[in-house]
Amino acid sequence: MTGFINYIDRPPDERLLRLREIWEQLGDDGKLPAYATSILTEFPLAAEHASIIRLEREKGKIRYLVIKDGPAVVAASGLDLSGTYLDDPSDAPELAMILAGDYDGIVKSRAPRLYAEEHHLDGRVRKTAGIQLPFAADGETVDHIVEFVYPLDD
Repeated sequence: MTGFINYIDRPPDERLLRLREIWEQLGDDGKLPAYATSILTEFPLAAEHASIIRLEREKGKIRYLVIKDGPAVVAASGLDLSGTYLDDPSDAPELAMILAGDYDGIVKSRAPRLYAEEHHLDGRVRKTAGIQLPFAADGETVDHIVEFVYPLDD
């Protein structure tokens, strides 16, 4: 399977802006909020749209483990990466490389990232909008990213 992603220029989805507001309220005094296994309870209307990514630092390198892709993420993207590392061989290496690049940007900026994109994977086109939110146990060093994905209707 091969493919590519085109980014779409459009105003941010209101659902995603609301998720960013919730995330901002979880932080304390300019610090990033801490991730907990119960974090999705803070986003009750969006839990099925969530992917949970854990960062593992090994020998100066960051590996991204997709702990869980929610059922709405799988439906929107056509892939379930649950339980896989993005740097492992996969059926969608381009997607894994793009996701890792996006997550590297989140780690560096320590800020949420909103996006809208058109996926060309497995011979199908899917349009999605999402937000990637950083979490840090110590308030500073990103150790988890929670990404929410919604299909776009044109």
